[in-house]
Amino acid sequence: MTAGTTARGAARRTEIIDAAIEVMAQVGLAGLSMRLVAGQARIPLGALSYYFNDKSDLIAQSFAQLSDREIDRVVATAEQLEPSMPAEQLADLVADMIIDGFSSPRGAIVTRYELVTEASRDERLRPMFEAWYAAMIPALSRLFRELGSHQPELDARTVMAVMAGLEIDNLYRPLGPVDKRRIRATLRHAFTAVIALHNT
Repeated sequence: MTAGTTARGAARRTEIIDAAIEVMAQVGLAGLSMRLVAGQARIPLGALSYYFNDKSDLIAQSFAQLSDREIDRVVATAEQLEPSMPAEQLADLVADMIIDGFSSPRGAIVTRYELVTEASRDERLRPMFEAWYAAMIPALSRLFRELGSHQPELDARTVMAVMAGLEIDNLYRPLGPVDKRRIRATLRHAFTAVIALHNT
């Protein structure tokens, strides 16, 4: 049994990936090095070889870990969305998910976009990125279908586009109280507009 397959080894690998996520958020993929990750994780450089074959393997495993966590967050939020809720409440639940994503864990959202860009160059990373949409689109589609939409998937993709835009618009600096209010207001407007279409 290798260091990476024991329970302790798996936990240590997760910690190293979290360190890599922070490094990628600070210096980007271009500046990422195994030495920087080892320093951030406070382990000897040689110890990384117990967990990762090389830098490419570290990047792939980082993307997988981020993707799995993001899907868990998306599913947890989607399970709370009910058609009986007012548009504002639905929007606020989605806004909470987006706002939480800026700080949980530190640097994750910046690194996610770094890795999404890398997925445009490396097709091995694309399935993990697509898994996020595969988790969210059906959940939102179900919601809009139950609300009476004749185009529930289109409504879901419209809201997803707004969500992605809000993330990108706020990616370059720390999220402040005003930014959080704007995120909530924008999503409330989007949900209200989409739901109003079903009632006309």
